[in-house]
Amino acid sequence: MHRQKEIQYSSRAIAHIARQQQIHRLRHIIAELTKRIPESERKSELVREMASYGCLTRMHAVRLLAPRLAGEDHTKDIDFSRQGIRKRWEAGLADARRALGAAPWEADVDPIEGFYLHELKDGIMDEPANPAPMPRPKMAAE
Repeated sequence: MHRQKEIQYSSRAIAHIARQQQIHRLRHIIAELTKRIPESERKSELVREMASYGCLTRMHAVRLLAPRLAGEDHTKDIDFSRQGIRKRWEAGLADARRALGAAPWEADVDPIEGFYLHELKDGIMDEPANPAPMPRPKMAAE
């Protein structure tokens, strides 16, 4: 039952993260494609509305995976005892400090992605999914 809960919660989080990555990549693509439309057409109401879905922000998310704690069992998700909450809080705080120290958002990343997931597993920061930037396509005016 313990493993079943881990898989259930992890699968849900992974699905949400993958969807957010996909949406943000599409928003970056829209912004890039908009730049390729002639200026005269970019002024039209329809193109301006479609271009408004574009976005060039970059988001870095750090996923902290709850470590297994000594004495923990399948009831961990319903353990609201003072001791249980304290142990979980301390573990999360230690992981957050390790993540801040690693500063994964400072790594070179692919600019077209826009959403970068970093995971702290067993106290070690994983490399981002797209560590090296892709070459930026040349614009027609360049």
